[in-house]
Amino acid sequence: MLFFYYGQDSFRANQKVEAIKNKFKEKVDPGGHNIQHLDGETIGPDDFFQAVSVMGFLADKKLIVIKNIFDNKKLKDWQDQLIKFLDTQKDSPNENYIIFFQTSKPDSRLKLYKKLSKLKFNEEFELLSASKLKTWVQNQFSKHSKSISPPALDLLIAYVGNNLWQINNEVNKLVSFSKKDVSEEDVKSLVQAKVDENIFNLIDALGNKDKSLALQLIEEKLDSGVNHQYILTMIIRQYRLLIKAKALGTKAKNYFALMQVLKVPKFIAQKTYQQSQMYDSEQLKKIYKYLLYLDEKFKSSTGQEKILFAKMINDL
Repeated sequence: MLFFYYGQDSFRANQKVEAIKNKFKEKVDPGGHNIQHLDGETIGPDDFFQAVSVMGFLADKKLIVIKNIFDNKKLKDWQDQLIKFLDTQKDSPNENYIIFFQTSKPDSRLKLYKKLSKLKFNEEFELLSASKLKTWVQNQFSKHSKSISPPALDLLIAYVGNNLWQINNEVNKLVSFSKKDVSEEDVKSLVQAKVDENIFNLIDALGNKDKSLALQLIEEKLDSGVNHQYILTMIIRQYRLLIKAKALGTKAKNYFALMQVLKVPKFIAQKTYQQSQMYDSEQLKKIYKYLLYLDEKFKSSTGQEKILFAKMINDL
């Protein structure tokens, strides 16, 4: 029996794979002795054909999970052999269970993709839209008999983005330490917002008055599907750190001092210290005030994110 699950949302795809594994254990292999995982990035034909040809141990079939075979640099050398084998499968419950699990969307021009995408059990897991993401997160809290307030939900998504792996971890943390209704303060105190290198590059570009680069970096983030509120939240967060660093004055003569006072990781302290030298206090206050204004505009405007970001960059 053949399965193919893939897409950018590797968390939900992985959940599907785990559900099949659990059902296999329940119906066929309670001990889990006949479940085999293959590293698709490195396997060759010998590894694959040995796995599918060996009989199960105290069971009439096996379950084989092959992860990220489309990342295998030598796949083109033996994909015809693989497809020929798949053509012999009747795709029935009496055969071995073979799951192809890909944590991305493969090249649709590949022969193997064309073959697997025609399977009865195949599904692409795309990143959730903003509305579906909110519903998904709310459902995760409901499973724990907890709820999250709308402002706290917006903040959590702004902090983490569309990364369901991290959101799942943060939900587990929040339900363990929060009361029944998770609040904004809970999210602020418990959730570690992800700060990526592009946010630092954006702050550098703004500090250097490189408006063209700043706009390019924001457009790249938006075009790649990153939530605009997440981008703004991370910018606001970094400028808040810069204001605090500037207020320390001579008390923070190096990044190590900032790391201790601001209680941030080393790499954030290093970048914050460097960037704080690019601004004076009045500039930082002006920028921070503008960012808060932009935050309000986002709440009342839809579809204008690029325009509002462009105006921000031009005005700063």
